[in-house]
Amino acid sequence: MIVQLLLLLFVDYSPPVPQGYSCLPGNVKPADIVSAERTGGQDPKLVTISVEQTLRQLRARCLRGKLVDAKGKEIRFYRVQCFGAPTAYAMETTRRQRVELAALRKRYTVVEMTCSPSGEPRP
Repeated sequence: MIVQLLLLLFVDYSPPVPQGYSCLPGNVKPADIVSAERTGGQDPKLVTISVEQTLRQLRARCLRGKLVDAKGKEIRFYRVQCFGAPTAYAMETTRRQRVELAALRKRYTVVEMTCSPSGEPRP
């Protein structure tokens, strides 16, 4: 038991990648938040959906080194950018994101990842 405790202290622990998701892109982790929102009135709660939950819902698996959904369509992750004030740059970036997402959806199953994993409302 002491040896186990010592190992825990000296070994750099990182949670294992769920079996079958070893082909996740390097910048996406199973625990990353896909969507988050606050619900409830008096006692608000944060409801989050993780990458792992989304992949389970899509019945994702690795096929020939690529992450695919139940139909065999490749899955891509897209991190949406958020902006506070509607500046010209923000509006142009939002327009460009819509165009990029539309093009990606023609070929891939796209998982849009929130820009606000804390669930805080964005203007």
